[in-house]
Amino acid sequence: MRNNKTNFVVMASNVSNTYQIAKQIFETLELKEDIVIHIDYKDLPLFRKHLSEMIKRKKSTVKFASRQQYDGSIKVIRIE
Repeated sequence: MRNNKTNFVVMASNVSNTYQIAKQIFETLELKEDIVIHIDYKDLPLFRKHLSEMIKRKKSTVKFASRQQYDGSIKVIRIE
């Protein structure tokens, strides 16, 4: 059994500013368009969680892929 522990206190307070970044990406990125964002690697799971929660909440069919670049930035692509 997986042990999924999400720190909801961190998500609720948005200390890392990942919610605003996820919201902007969700609302503005077009199909097969990509963007490079600069967030700490430790905040990447939180950013992905914010993005997936927006997709669920809006009942959207969009999908995103994110990869860490060599310089430490994150490349996000809308794939569907």
